[in-house]
Amino acid sequence: PARQMQDTDAIAPTGRDGGNPPVPTRGQRKQCHARRDAFFACLDANGIESAEKAADGAGCAALRAAMHEVCLESWATYFEKLRMMQIQKARFFGSDGTFVKGQPPSKEAGPDKK
Repeated sequence: PARQMQDTDAIAPTGRDGGNPPVPTRGQRKQCHARRDAFFACLDANGIESAEKAADGAGCAALRAAMHEVCLESWATYFEKLRMMQIQKARFFGSDGTFVKGQPPSKEAGPDKK
């Protein structure tokens, strides 16, 4: 569910066409990032990788709901997808960006690419 703006929120103007969602204020962005960080810290502390699997007894589901409540829906979805991409990247590549031994090669790697 998309975040509902409160009466007390200062709503920045929409795009020229009027169809874009309101631009979050600096305070709203700060709240969003704080909720995201708390949610991801909970996932990390409990060894949970996927945001969708946060509906466990660890209390992360409430933090996920809080993030989705404060952040624009597109932002919350982006943060969750970015987290998974970063985790997958860390699995396949070392800190220096080289391929981790023992992992399957990517589909782009041909026989002469290693």
